Amino acid sequence: MTASKKSPAPRQSILDSPRGSVDETIALFYLGYRAGVAGPKRVLDKLGFGRPHHRILFVVARQPGIAITSLIDMLEVSRQALHRPLGDLVKQGYVAQKAAPANRRLAMLALTPKGAALESKLTELQYQAFAKAFAAAGPDAEQHWKAVMRALAEQVRPAVTV
Repeated sequence: MTASKKSPAPRQSILDSPRGSVDETIALFYLGYRAGVAGPKRVLDKLGFGRPHHRILFVVARQPGIAITSLIDMLEVSRQALHRPLGDLVKQGYVAQKAAPANRRLAMLALTPKGAALESKLTELQYQAFAKAFAAAGPDAEQHWKAVMRALAEQVRPAVTV
């Protein structure tokens, strides 16, 4: 006697949710994030880098001369979590580290020309992804999206200014 084989239930999409639109919003947030970092991820993977490397490059590009302690605070990571990716970037010539003039124990960071080129390439890929999405969503989409993201950001870091 042969056991009857049941076909598996159709796979449910992450967007299908019994909880409704908020679940869909959260799912779209995750999927959108993946799309927003997909281009940079391909570039970073080829270099043996990951998202932490990108985050460091992004922040240092916008705050040249940032102290390591300030970078830790900005990224909300431990010194240990920052150690390997920052070390990789310094060793491979993407980030320069030097002592602060007023306090030689304070390490200041800046992108090298090589680091600036990589950061620019990664940001350009994200710019293209966002520009395409905002164009598809309509003329007010970017402002509405920024309002939502700013409101979310304020929940964890009040007075975020961008």
